[in-house]
Amino acid sequence: MSGISRRNVLKTGAAVAAGMGSGIRYVDAADRAGTRYNWGHTMDFGEQYYVRVTEILSLIRRNEMNLIGDVSGRMAETLKKGGNVWMQAQAGHMTFTEFNEKNGGNPGILRSSTSFGGSDYDKMKSGDVLMTNYVNEEVHAARERGVYVVGVPVNYVDNEWAPRGFVSPNVNDWLLGDVSSVILKSYIPYTQGIVDCPEIPEMKLCPSAANSLCSLYWMFQAEVANKFKNRKAKQIDLSAIYIDTILDRIHEAFRLQKGYMFDNAPTVAKMIGNGGNYHVTSDHGGVQSESNGVAMGPMMTNAFRDKMKKGDVHLLATITPDSQKIVDEAKKAKDMGMYVVSIAPGSSLKLRRYSDCFIDNLSPEGEGFFEIKGFDEKVAVMGSIMNNMLMWIFTAQFIDEMVRRGWVPWFWLGFYQIGGREYDEAIKPFFQKQGF
Repeated sequence: MSGISRRNVLKTGAAVAAGMGSGIRYVDAADRAGTRYNWGHTMDFGEQYYVRVTEILSLIRRNEMNLIGDVSGRMAETLKKGGNVWMQAQAGHMTFTEFNEKNGGNPGILRSSTSFGGSDYDKMKSGDVLMTNYVNEEVHAARERGVYVVGVPVNYVDNEWAPRGFVSPNVNDWLLGDVSSVILKSYIPYTQGIVDCPEIPEMKLCPSAANSLCSLYWMFQAEVANKFKNRKAKQIDLSAIYIDTILDRIHEAFRLQKGYMFDNAPTVAKMIGNGGNYHVTSDHGGVQSESNGVAMGPMMTNAFRDKMKKGDVHLLATITPDSQKIVDEAKKAKDMGMYVVSIAPGSSLKLRRYSDCFIDNLSPEGEGFFEIKGFDEKVAVMGSIMNNMLMWIFTAQFIDEMVRRGWVPWFWLGFYQIGGREYDEAIKPFFQKQGF
């Protein structure tokens, strides 16, 4: 494994972010409603999201690393003996795209599931390892026949960290501990959302689960790959470097670009409040999937995608510098008269030219971070998680600007929540009439 300097990686992206290349629109901070009005907001929504999502990842780093070291060692030994490791802690939206074994950065040694509820239970044998969010009879039976089950709590499945009666109950009223050999905490709040909006007291806004689950996924991919190929691998190594780098990058991205993002948020808020629609596109679908139809996310995202028009807002996200798909979408949006927000590696010079607001994800390496001896391609991806966190920080902030102006959007309550489906059906007519 070659040496990796996080300082140099951060410096590369930070220099570009600080420079904010040509073609980027600058907005006067005085346009922010938050500089004039309060309405019960004690902290900007964008800052709330940043503070709380970094708290979640920091708790994993502080409390779970010894267990991650132990479990990853067990996984590597299982592979060496010819067994399988099954990665199924993917309940949600972005996770199903992120867990695809064909993605760049995936070493192809862990078996991922991309179906809700998990799969392949009949193929799991004694000595295998299953990492899962799910609580069902198949997982219970797998544990009983000798599969080592690593349970990971998530808001979508009732578990010990949710109040009883909040989430739809599991079969037999089981909780995660009833089907698991060990529990690896994810620190995902049962509320899923992590932003408090005084105007929407019935829920917390903007989802958090994907950041935790995807980070754990890539931490294990890197750690197990290294232990599988390197007999001298330490108990805790690449997983710690991974999460430390993610935390370093989001701290630096927010420090460098907070003012810039927050000063562009009012333009987006006013465009949507005055009739514009909001669209999100990403290069392999993860951020796009996470942005729309997700519990505690805004109903407006991609709701009118078949009616794109001048005056809309299109947020684009890419892991790969100047992804052709995203550059083409940006040019199309610009030609139509949309306001274009892009989140990408700082070296995306073509994409910058078509962006009104360009946010550097400080992940210049694209699809692959670690060089591990024995693997032809680099292992683990950071840009997708960085893009998702930055997308929600920016989204939370323009929603803050909207509600301060009296434009209060409608949000999805999770179907997994008792009463969630009924709530969503009841408010749909109001959303359709308002448009956001």
